[in-house]
Amino acid sequence: MVNGEINRKSGAPAPYRPAKVLLVEDNLGLAWTYQRYLAGEPVALEHVATGSEALERIATDPPAVMLLDLILPDLSGLEVLEKIQAVRAPITTIVMTAHGDVEIAVQAMRAGAYDFLTKPFDAGRLLTTLRNAVERQRLAGEVETLRRTRFAGFLGASLPMQALYRAIESGAQPTSPVFFTGESGTGKELCAQAVHACGPRRDGPFVALNCAAIARDLMESELFGHTKGAFTGAHSPRKGAARLADGGTLFLDEICELDLALQGKLLRFVQTGTLRTLGSDTLERVDLRLVCATNTDPGGGARISITGFMSCH
Repeated sequence: MVNGEINRKSGAPAPYRPAKVLLVEDNLGLAWTYQRYLAGEPVALEHVATGSEALERIATDPPAVMLLDLILPDLSGLEVLEKIQAVRAPITTIVMTAHGDVEIAVQAMRAGAYDFLTKPFDAGRLLTTLRNAVERQRLAGEVETLRRTRFAGFLGASLPMQALYRAIESGAQPTSPVFFTGESGTGKELCAQAVHACGPRRDGPFVALNCAAIARDLMESELFGHTKGAFTGAHSPRKGAARLADGGTLFLDEICELDLALQGKLLRFVQTGTLRTLGSDTLERVDLRLVCATNTDPGGGARISITGFMSCH
């Protein structure tokens, strides 16, 4: 957090937390000098003398900014940078190098370093570079927070919402069916839309069907479609929701309201990926992802049993 940030729970200013800065320098005289330069700076500074120690600190308590000497007694600064990049640690790195090593410093920049300092440098140069790096890290954190505040139609940055976002992202990538449960008004359809938007079928259609809002004798037609003359009033052929969702996602809301006889046909559709339009003898293959939801407990006396669902509560 930065000074003046508001605590989202209490509304009070959040306590100031100085940015963690890790100084990696094997020359103890230079390390002492740099620490003196930064004595009045509002940062939490820690010093280590080797690349191995730096990697240990990064693994256990990663800093926001690292001042990294390129010539170390065990690992080179470039090796440390490569290991940081490999684990994608969000650390802003400033490399420190002698005049003759400027070419290596350029390599370090290409390897992910933010900036470099050419030794010897004075306090003003160090302070300016460090402050820019801390500000860059702060802005990156704000961007990530903003990204996580608005997610696939959701608005919220609390810990429960962050957990929901992670669950949706995790569940969106496979193509297996998803089953949401929750009380009315908790946003099950919004979750279904987010799974669609974050998944591999995002470019396909999203078709929603409320099983509780359609008369039971019309539900099969709404779901699988019908041919002309399939029943009284069927004056023209009609594509069902499953056909309309081909290549995308079919969302069946309040699925526990589905008639028992139709549940068997739906199970067959889930298992085979084929459907039979009402009034037709032809099997048609449809490629879609099925997402379902209910506001009732699907266990015990539930009226639907479809295996293979990944449940997201």
